[in-house]
Amino acid sequence: MEGEALRTSEAQRRAVRKYEKNNDRINVIFPKGTKKRMAELGIEKPNTFIKEVVATELDRMEKYKKI
Repeated sequence: MEGEALRTSEAQRRAVRKYEKNNDRINVIFPKGTKKRMAELGIEKPNTFIKEVVATELDRMEKYKKI
């Protein structure tokens, strides 16, 4: 490893650290076959789908909690 060039530049590493500071990371494990089920339903981007569903549900829950 000594003398081996780094694969990412310092600027790229700084950008990643900045991005991570401004976002929460949540790792979720689904039952086997979940990705296949999503694909069969035409969901091409599971991450986007999951983020949208969670955001929508949180908005709904917050709306009813205020009442």
